[in-house]
Amino acid sequence: MRACAWQSWFFLPLLGLLTACPAPVVEIDPKGPMQVWAAGSLERIRPEDPARPNQPLELFAARGETESFQIVLGGPKGVKGASLEVSDLRGPGGAIIGQNHLTLYRQHYVQVWEPSPSLEASNRSQGVGWYPDALIPFSAPGGRFRAIPVDINPGRNQPFWVDISVPREAAPGQYSGTYRVTAQNGTLEGSLRLTVWNFELPQRPSLLSFVPLWNTKTKAARLELLKHRLMPGRVEPTEVRELVNDYGLNSIDLGFWSGANAQTCRARPAPSVAELAAARAAHQSEVPIYNFAFDELDVCPHNLLPDIRAWANNLRAANVLHLSTLHPRPELLEDGNGRPLVDIFAINAEMYEEARRTGLWEAAQARGSSFWYYTALLNRKTPYAPQWLLDYSPLNWRISSGFLAYNLGFSGILGWAADFYDTSRGQDPWTDVRYFNAGRAYNGDGLWFYPGQEVGLPGSIVPSIRVKWLRDGIEDYEYLKLLRERGLHLRVGTVAEEMARSMRDWQRDPALLEAARRRIGEALHQSR
Repeated sequence: MRACAWQSWFFLPLLGLLTACPAPVVEIDPKGPMQVWAAGSLERIRPEDPARPNQPLELFAARGETESFQIVLGGPKGVKGASLEVSDLRGPGGAIIGQNHLTLYRQHYVQVWEPSPSLEASNRSQGVGWYPDALIPFSAPGGRFRAIPVDINPGRNQPFWVDISVPREAAPGQYSGTYRVTAQNGTLEGSLRLTVWNFELPQRPSLLSFVPLWNTKTKAARLELLKHRLMPGRVEPTEVRELVNDYGLNSIDLGFWSGANAQTCRARPAPSVAELAAARAAHQSEVPIYNFAFDELDVCPHNLLPDIRAWANNLRAANVLHLSTLHPRPELLEDGNGRPLVDIFAINAEMYEEARRTGLWEAAQARGSSFWYYTALLNRKTPYAPQWLLDYSPLNWRISSGFLAYNLGFSGILGWAADFYDTSRGQDPWTDVRYFNAGRAYNGDGLWFYPGQEVGLPGSIVPSIRVKWLRDGIEDYEYLKLLRERGLHLRVGTVAEEMARSMRDWQRDPALLEAARRRIGEALHQSR
């Protein structure tokens, strides 16, 4: 990657404090020329990427979908006091998608000075350098960091991110709008067109998920997850009806933890049936209610089967689903009554391939179990599978929650944390995105959202670009589900299957994904 020649370890603490494009502090000429251009959502704009022609941007989306794009601003002599505006989008018959359906962000660069581990030539870290990741909302009051106005150093890019949340009542057809960047240097404009297809995505995602909050366990943080079609799992009983009806909450975790993981290899006694039943009743809703109990016990000297059985029996008696990150071993598929001990197996790529190879995937499904996908750190046995690390390519994120999840038969995804940063070592996630394991840095692992207090949003969180890619994958999942439900999969041939055939065989080219999505979208649009 392009590392600046002036960087050194001595300067690292200082660099993290810069609020705009990372570069030495140099004089900006507010009379210098500006360059602006638009890009799609699956690109990662680096500080020194060359400017492109300012061409109209073409976007496509269903009703109820969020479609994103980027505006990139820079200038050879820098830009002073830059801001961005996006107009209403005007469509057929006077229809309008107003600015209240647009969310604007400034992209904040974070530095990767130690690449995440890589073991596969076709899927590896993109190296050291500056990565756009945290998204500062224009609506944030500002604090240590602010969205706008922003100064841009000479020869550097400042990308902005725009979400268009297409209203469910939007008329299908083509909408047009403009964007305008203003600064002391002057004003530049560009245009965009959005085609709204004649079908709708459900408010409640079909793909289940659990992405627990660690450092900001507030309703505002839970709403930020739900805005991106990700589930916080644990919610307050008083919030359930509102979150289900108004924000698309599709599953709930009761939050009873066994204490048993790869580090402890020891479980607490199972909660009583009465205790579990009372918790379930307090969270009563029409969405699945589960309990995440055990985590990665395969390295333990004993398999804790009696403990797993005790927890599973009490959960089942309380009508609560049992979710754990466990290999689907034969002994976990029989509770004595023909049902599995684990209702939801959250498995990584290695577990998936083993379950497929041994036939345990099919055996578990026949007993009523379902499967969620997860990944953490880097599994040495399956480095070719999609990874959730900041310095890996964008497709790792979007493909895993979309085409790969759907094609391989996963009904959910599990992230071990939404907003983890290590307070014990004084980690500042806005300048240090490293998660350490066995002395190695795994950039952005468990850090999908940034603490909001640094931008004037105490008690809340702000998203990363990676979360936007996961959200878009979850919406791809809806496309594929609708395609199958309407019997249209034959109309588009093998385009969906070719995007992700296995953990090893999935497309790395964003253009191919966009082409596949558009072909599926047009088939759904024409079927109405």
